[in-house]
Amino acid sequence: FLLVVDDNSRYMWLVLLASKDQTTSAIIQLQARTEAEAGRRMGTLRTDCGGEFTARAFVDYCAEQGIDRHLTTPYTPQQNSVVERQNQTVLGMARSMLKTKGMPGWLWGEAVATAVFILNRSPTRSVEGKTPYEVWYGAKPSVHFFRVFGCVAHVKVAGGHQLKLDDRS
Repeated sequence: FLLVVDDNSRYMWLVLLASKDQTTSAIIQLQARTEAEAGRRMGTLRTDCGGEFTARAFVDYCAEQGIDRHLTTPYTPQQNSVVERQNQTVLGMARSMLKTKGMPGWLWGEAVATAVFILNRSPTRSVEGKTPYEVWYGAKPSVHFFRVFGCVAHVKVAGGHQLKLDDRS
């Protein structure tokens, strides 16, 4: 997965990837979406020196978009500490949710997406008295619909000729 973190608000965007070669197109789409939401252009992108971030196509794209790139020194995750810490937090939450409910590993994408969703709506010391969602969108997030991850869910049986007392889910 690709996790992008805004340094100011600590708001996170998640893109699930089948392979690392999808990174460039994922960032292009994410950039378009975030610039439309914020009404401002992306100024700086800080990444590690992974092949997906040093590929010629990605370097050329950043140059033509005027994106200032900061590459960290290899094997120094502390230089990109915000996103590295968030990666660890997201993975820990996802692993915990899957293991607690005894769910199969192939649901990792749902668990990671849920973790990011929760963290964006949870208070953090980085933005005093607010959630990352509040700082990014300027409004308090609604959390009334939160449920326990892996809780029992029922699927509605659609259509068909059912009797009055037949199961509907």
